[in-house]
Amino acid sequence: MSRSYLPKLKRKINLSLLRIKDNLAYEKKLIKKKFKRTLEKSIDFIDIFKKFNNNILGKSNQRLTGPLKKHYNYSYAKGSVIAFLIFAILYKPNFQNSNFVNADNDKKIVENIYSQEDIFVIDKNLSVSNKKPFSPKQKKQLSSEYSDKQILGFGNNISARTIISLFEEENYNLKDIRQGKAVDPVFLSKLPTGIANIDNIGDRKKLFIKVILPLVIYENNKILEDRNYLNQISREKSLSEQETVWLDKKFKEYKVNTSEIEELKKRMDVIPPSLAIAQAAYETGWGTSRFAMEGNSLYGARTWKKGKGIVPNDRGEEQKFEVLSFKIIRASISSYKKNLNTHQSYNEFRKARAIQRKEKNRVFGLELSQYLNKYSEIGDVYVQRLKKIIEQNSLTDFDESVLSQKKKPNIV
Repeated sequence: MSRSYLPKLKRKINLSLLRIKDNLAYEKKLIKKKFKRTLEKSIDFIDIFKKFNNNILGKSNQRLTGPLKKHYNYSYAKGSVIAFLIFAILYKPNFQNSNFVNADNDKKIVENIYSQEDIFVIDKNLSVSNKKPFSPKQKKQLSSEYSDKQILGFGNNISARTIISLFEEENYNLKDIRQGKAVDPVFLSKLPTGIANIDNIGDRKKLFIKVILPLVIYENNKILEDRNYLNQISREKSLSEQETVWLDKKFKEYKVNTSEIEELKKRMDVIPPSLAIAQAAYETGWGTSRFAMEGNSLYGARTWKKGKGIVPNDRGEEQKFEVLSFKIIRASISSYKKNLNTHQSYNEFRKARAIQRKEKNRVFGLELSQYLNKYSEIGDVYVQRLKKIIEQNSLTDFDESVLSQKKKPNIV
């Protein structure tokens, strides 16, 4: 074994040990939750049996003595045992195997495809998949590189230390990406735990960017795929029935009146990574907020439907809103882009982006940030803070980043 291989082997061993430690900690948590549920079921069972025993079997109201008392107590005890056995069979607590595969949704491994609620929590009108109707012209359109079926993920959180070790193992660093290297397709379902415990603020920011960047690019690729397909069919003199169905679906998705193709093109465009990262960083404190950790909410989206989000601790008594929660962080990114691409408050943002696209065929977050003064109640102050985050962290370097096609998705 060569000496040059030893550091790499050591990193692999350390990463494996960290993963084992995380898994053991999570299994311990699951066992506690399972025991609590089983105990609650057992208490319910005893309570129901007690009521049945008293109301159905019942004890005699008369005072019994001698052999009659002995005979009655024997019969009552025998009846109680039989009733207990019947109840135990019919009301048996739902024990699972030691792997808890079906016991807890928190540890559900999402394989093959995310559900509609996972990917598109906000808009029920959005389609479950991004597939287009069959057409020969589709061969020309941009591939989103990784389909939804290829994106897997674990439901449980993994520690920041484990993710950092994973990134080091994959040689995933921002310095190379700033110089033009493609972004490694590392997709996380949730933010890693313990980001706030990273003492060095620079390291904390780097980790947050590495987590968010691949997901932002992936969502942008899906939009570009739609946009390229739209450009192709809009040049046709007539559309097929399948193309018409797809187009009508997109009109509804982007909230555009039917036949307004140019307005649809204006809305169907990407959000620059620099801007998406800056807003997520500001709204979550670089991934440390309660809403981000508990609800996978990166952009402070609000909902007025009770139970659909997390109640802020400082919410006024008369206020009814909650901060919308998501099952995966990618769903938060998807809804954020839909918001900027459809809400009337961001008309000026979309107009400025369309001009950039027409003149330079690309878009830049720093210039577009000035049109997001309506995103926050603090208005222009919010815009200045976004610009400061973009400039201080050189986030513009990522506006033209792409996902690597040489590596398979690495899912954690």
